[in-house]
Amino acid sequence: MPLAGRPDFTFTKAKLTVFVDGCFWHGCPRCYSAPGTSKAFWKAKLAKNKTRDLAVNRQLREAGWKVIRIWECKLTNPDAFLRRVAKHTL
Repeated sequence: MPLAGRPDFTFTKAKLTVFVDGCFWHGCPRCYSAPGTSKAFWKAKLAKNKTRDLAVNRQLREAGWKVIRIWECKLTNPDAFLRRVAKHTL
């Protein structure tokens, strides 16, 4: 059965999914900057993406999966990311 959403990494034995959320597309609170044009469109698009993310998290957790989401900008510290994943896979 396919998993909800499109995880960037899946650790089947640990039942762990990892999503790397793009700062622009998912509205990173630290570095998202809204475009200057079509403001209503982008506000609705971002709200839809966030709602979808929450629904995907819920579906996966209800199916027994652990979900990790990490902001794209946080990948500059790969050691912290790997420690977080290892905590759920070891």
